[in-house]
Amino acid sequence: MRKLLFVFLALLCSSSLFSQINLVEKEQQIKSEFDSLVLADTDSLKLSICNKIQKLFADILNEGQSFDYPFTELSKMGKLISPDQKFRVFNWNCVLGDGTYRYFALLQIKQIKSIQVIVLQDSKLVADMFHQYTSANWPGALYYQIIPFKTKSGNSYLLLGWDGNDFRTNKKIVEVLNFDEKGQVTFGMPVIFWKGKLLNRIVFEYAKQAGMTIQYNEKEKQIVFDHLAPSSPIYQNQFEYYGPDFSYDALEYQKGKWVLVENVDVRNK
Repeated sequence: MRKLLFVFLALLCSSSLFSQINLVEKEQQIKSEFDSLVLADTDSLKLSICNKIQKLFADILNEGQSFDYPFTELSKMGKLISPDQKFRVFNWNCVLGDGTYRYFALLQIKQIKSIQVIVLQDSKLVADMFHQYTSANWPGALYYQIIPFKTKSGNSYLLLGWDGNDFRTNKKIVEVLNFDEKGQVTFGMPVIFWKGKLLNRIVFEYAKQAGMTIQYNEKEKQIVFDHLAPSSPIYQNQFEYYGPDFSYDALEYQKGKWVLVENVDVRNK
């Protein structure tokens, strides 16, 4: 009996070690592809490399032990894990010759007995603040923070993101991510109350040379952000002239909704 137990443990350790070695080797392969991406000089080559990375990485993320693997060698890829440890987001972008951006992302979702991987397809469309999207027509962005919150339908998440947009402007995005009863992901949900309207997401657009901050204050349950305004009234709605005006607004969590609060005092926060 002891011999059988020893053999079982030895096989288990051997299997775990093999899996780790396999992950390391595949991580190095993807790192090499990212190095090639930096040197690529045409849009077609860049997109071909990104599609290859996406396919290779989807295969890796389907392996059981990969959910706890840190992928520290992939420094050119954004890596986020939800605070409730339920899913991870892997995210990167490709800058094209005309100054626009193409985004790539994968969601890795931990389920009871398996791993689910969802590949997000950049729709290349301008994100509408009133519509919902799926993984097949995802409004691409680079995400840098995940904020869980509760709605009537269960747990949802805000994603704070950035979009390089084009030569003239950048964008910051407050996106709403939700999983339906079948485990499929949706982007956009009418939970943002903004000046009398219910929005599915917020998209801020501002001048390329300007900077905008969006930060989550967990204690206050507020997402605090710079208020954007044109440099002159004559540039109203010409976003290449927009930037922070040194005042701040916030989205405050109230009973399942995120409600706009204007002119927030940030001195003591």
